[in-house]
Amino acid sequence: MADYGEGKNLAEAYTEFKYDIGNLVQKDCSAEFKSWKKVYEELKKSMLGELSVHWDVDETDEKQRIYVDGLFKQSFRQLKFDVLRARED
Repeated sequence: MADYGEGKNLAEAYTEFKYDIGNLVQKDCSAEFKSWKKVYEELKKSMLGELSVHWDVDETDEKQRIYVDGLFKQSFRQLKFDVLRARED
């Protein structure tokens, strides 16, 4: 089985990667943005830069950038859902 750092397999590394993205979105994004498209590009780049400190993210690789942006988008949608649900309680 391949090792993805610190003795992690691919599934563990992927889970941790998504968790880190979710934390960045919760910390840095406001649910007041209507959609992920409305989040400022500077903010997106800043979060990607923070992610790159701990993960090998190649910002020049277009396919990788699109994939990672999709993960950020998923986390943003989850944040919006969580905020709306909390308001209903």
